Amino acid sequence: MFRYTAEVLPYHDVPLDTALGELSGLGFTEVNLWSSAPPLAAHIDPGDDLSAISAALRRHGLTACGLTCYGKNQDEIRDRLRLAHDLEIDTVVFDCEAHYPVFVSQFLPPLLDEAQRLGVRIAVENHLTVPFSADFESGVGEDQRWDEGVDSLAQIKRLLADLHHPNLGICLAPPHLWVMNESITEAIGYLSERGKLFYYYVWDIDHAYRRGVDGLNFGPGERQLPRPDGVLDHAVPFAALARAGYTGVASLKCHGTAGWPLERITRELRGSDAYVRECLRRVCG
Repeated sequence: MFRYTAEVLPYHDVPLDTALGELSGLGFTEVNLWSSAPPLAAHIDPGDDLSAISAALRRHGLTACGLTCYGKNQDEIRDRLRLAHDLEIDTVVFDCEAHYPVFVSQFLPPLLDEAQRLGVRIAVENHLTVPFSADFESGVGEDQRWDEGVDSLAQIKRLLADLHHPNLGICLAPPHLWVMNESITEAIGYLSERGKLFYYYVWDIDHAYRRGVDGLNFGPGERQLPRPDGVLDHAVPFAALARAGYTGVASLKCHGTAGWPLERITRELRGSDAYVRECLRRVCG
């Protein structure tokens, strides 16, 4: 059975210890830590006191199940692979951080070799090919979209065919698949039967999203969190994960929480968590 976990991302303006305490209070035992470019979360970074990070996790009864690092160059990601290793985190998540031909020929191969040396997996997120920027949540950048990246199921398949490496897999992001009119269940099956589903986001999207216009603006945080009136019935992909025998992470995620007070973040997560757990009960009993 897969493990239901949480991202620290919604608490990106909150100190790490406080964020961990809130997630622990919601009943989570595993958390994905972030070390990304603004405005996303950067609770930990290379050079930080590892003993303090580990102590904070222990204090709140949490295990780090992943490390996400978007908007970073090759050297910065290499440093974060080493950070993950030092914190005994087995999976590092990022997206296609360069135009696809460059990504598969120059950017990713040396990182995969380093990951293999360190015993860390790389999970590339299927991600719209809109360039990352500090104001991505406003929807800018759609007109700068690359022709080639890793956003459709066909492009996921191409990546795994072009770079057949034991430490390379996919972080599956349902909203990005939805924008591309792809089947989440089909993607789960394809990746699972090949052992390439390394990570799964429990994540939704605003009904008001406009394809071809809104770019990476998936709506305010409360509309990205899984919910009974959301775009996706999350029990369906959960059932697909269970049928596939997936034993990895399924992690509750949203961004779009900038400026929220702590109490609101936790309140919205609590409501979404209740819905997710009901979906899990329906699927898994």
